[in-house]
Amino acid sequence: MAENFQIKYEGSSNVETEDIGLLVEDMKNVAKNRRRIFERRWYDNSFFDDGFHFRYLSRATNKIIDSSDKATIYTPQRSIPKSSRQIRGIANLLLSADPTPTVYPNVVKKEDFPSQGQENPAYDEALKRAKTIAQQKGQWLIDEWTRDDGSGETILDKLAFMVILTLKYGISYLKIWPDPSEEKIRTSVRDAFDIYVLGNLTSIYDAPFIIDSVPMSIAAIKANPLFDETQLAKITPDNKKASSEIKEAYLQARYGKDSSSDQAATLILNEAFVKEYLDDENTERIRAQEDGEIILKNKKKGSPIIRQMFTAGGVWLYDHYTNLSEYPYVDYRVEPGPLYNVPMIERFIPANKSLDSVVSRVERYTHTMVTGAWLKRKGESFQINNVAGGQMIEYEATPPTQAQVAPLPAFVYNFIGLLTNFIEEQGVSTTTLGKIPTGVKAHSAIESLKESEYANLVIPSRRLKSSIKKIAQKCLEIADESFIEPHEVTYKDKGEVKSFKVIGKSAYDQRKKLKVETPDVVPLSKDERVDIEIEQGMAYTKEGQKATMQQVMNTMIQLLGAQAIPPEALQLVAEKYLRVYQFGSTEEFMDVLDEAFDQGMPSMNEQQMLMIKTALLEALKDAGEVGEEASNNRIMENKVGLLEALKESGLAKKTFGESEVKESVSISYKDAPEDVKRQMESGAGYQPSQGISPVEIDQQIKISQALNSQNNQKGVNEHG
Repeated sequence: MAENFQIKYEGSSNVETEDIGLLVEDMKNVAKNRRRIFERRWYDNSFFDDGFHFRYLSRATNKIIDSSDKATIYTPQRSIPKSSRQIRGIANLLLSADPTPTVYPNVVKKEDFPSQGQENPAYDEALKRAKTIAQQKGQWLIDEWTRDDGSGETILDKLAFMVILTLKYGISYLKIWPDPSEEKIRTSVRDAFDIYVLGNLTSIYDAPFIIDSVPMSIAAIKANPLFDETQLAKITPDNKKASSEIKEAYLQARYGKDSSSDQAATLILNEAFVKEYLDDENTERIRAQEDGEIILKNKKKGSPIIRQMFTAGGVWLYDHYTNLSEYPYVDYRVEPGPLYNVPMIERFIPANKSLDSVVSRVERYTHTMVTGAWLKRKGESFQINNVAGGQMIEYEATPPTQAQVAPLPAFVYNFIGLLTNFIEEQGVSTTTLGKIPTGVKAHSAIESLKESEYANLVIPSRRLKSSIKKIAQKCLEIADESFIEPHEVTYKDKGEVKSFKVIGKSAYDQRKKLKVETPDVVPLSKDERVDIEIEQGMAYTKEGQKATMQQVMNTMIQLLGAQAIPPEALQLVAEKYLRVYQFGSTEEFMDVLDEAFDQGMPSMNEQQMLMIKTALLEALKDAGEVGEEASNNRIMENKVGLLEALKESGLAKKTFGESEVKESVSISYKDAPEDVKRQMESGAGYQPSQGISPVEIDQQIKISQALNSQNNQKGVNEHG
């Protein structure tokens, strides 16, 4: 059948509209035969992820077998959902870093803006304008991804669904198409069952065809204005849940069979995109279309072109040549290679099944040992009854004796732990289960663990970034050709609501050509260069974020003091700082800072700087960070740490035994100068303190108080 299809397909440009129904069915059958073995695995993976670990599709009988149906309370078969939890942990980690689109600004050539002097204000203004427009285009993409497109979900929500489907089936798809009536971009997720493509290829864009088969209500099909009214009269409902027989069996097992009414009648709608190459026959067919000249523009004989077909039940409904450069789908896979590959969940299933079996046997053993084992003579019988007062045993001859309850061997629990490790070593145990090694408490250590897990997902993360970039490019391509009227985009920047308008580049050029008045708009072009920035963030945990932000804040303050950065940079960091600490709405606080910077913040004199230092020292002393108590604590910590280090290294006796007696002068540590104190600390084997001693703190406080008193008295005398 494949050979017949190949002959037909090579001449698909010769296929007339009346015969495309048979052409689509032939292409579906070829793809279905090639992926049949994968469909069975996808079916088993679906049930396993749903928690039915003992349900599968029998190859011998082609029926659904569920061995857990025979389970009882005494012979249980438990399903431990380790695999499901692992794939969702991987999905959470991949999507934890928010993708941010970046549109590169258009190139501004300096030679286009000649200038006689060193300064070139025209060039600077053009460069600034190009950057602003690029930022607005990126903001439009963010608005598209975070806004509901009418399906009840955003593109970011659908990305999460795509990742989970990919981890179950190895591949998933996002369909992107324009809504011409409302000038909007529509998206929909498709799983591996819904899309028919040749799975041995490495890219869907290299495929000769791609067919999207999903059920749709008869009413919706007949309401589509694109479909031929004469052909619509020939369709009849089939009420199938899916085009794939195996997926339909799965859906019927999960949700039951339908007795659909006329109002809910459905039919499998096939939307096929077939790649053809321009020749004499299809060129004439394209010229007959209303947009034929636009499609043939800049194309020559042999150029690829995509033909869009709609069929249902073998009946053709729509046949049209498009101006698409690629198929309107974006796929996501965790690994490069063929489209159909080994799904991530299949790497967990073998160990998970062994874990299910062992845990079920342990529970069965537990039920047996709780009720006990009884010994009786052959031929004799006895009966055990449970009454309110206890257990009553009736026997005829010899009283039965209860056998000794054997404990469960320790190797069983070790084997359960081994199976758990097999599953977790391929997943993300810290992110998924919150499992942290014993003794690891500091946020820096936890950050290192999560960073190592993320490093194990570099390939899936890069491929996700590539898929998101492809989605952004297709959104720009649709906007270029479909956005005829200006669309307003509203966003919030530093508490201020801003807006701008966008329009398709094709419509923008046409308006300028016709000299139609066009407001200040941002043209969206399919030729934009787009990149996706995956921000890992400062840390994975909240405490890690706070600690990192505190270090950044301290560094920025030092740079500001050295006049290495402007005050506006510190203002931006302060806003991020408050957000990390969940300060709440920062608009009012930032407005005050803006007003202060606009008015020009006065510089501090030496007295004000001294007062701030004094207040800071007093606050640190009250908090126990400096002062006599803090100093004593650090001294004790150093002593204990030194003794423990000497003890562990075995040098304690040697060090103290070989110490030489030197001539010394008796002097009190408290009365010694600061430099002598450092020498005394070094001579005693301690690490010299780098902080301020309590005495020096008290001296600075007294000096600052005296200066303040002197300045206050001076101010009184001057006013008097």
